[in-house]
Amino acid sequence: MHSGSPEELRDKERRALEIGQQIASLLDDLEQIAPGSVHAQVSGLGFSIRRRGGGFTAVEG
Repeated sequence: MHSGSPEELRDKERRALEIGQQIASLLDDLEQIAPGSVHAQVSGLGFSIRRRGGGFTAVEG
């Protein structure tokens, strides 16, 4: 359970998604170094990282 107002929760989710996008970018970098070698299952407050095509992306939800 997360404490705080609905606005604070939205801010936390937005920040978490930004961090997720950074992680997805790093996973893409690793994949470029050694294609097929990256396997990840990452989720956080309001996001998860999924493989899309040849790369990774952070998606809400």
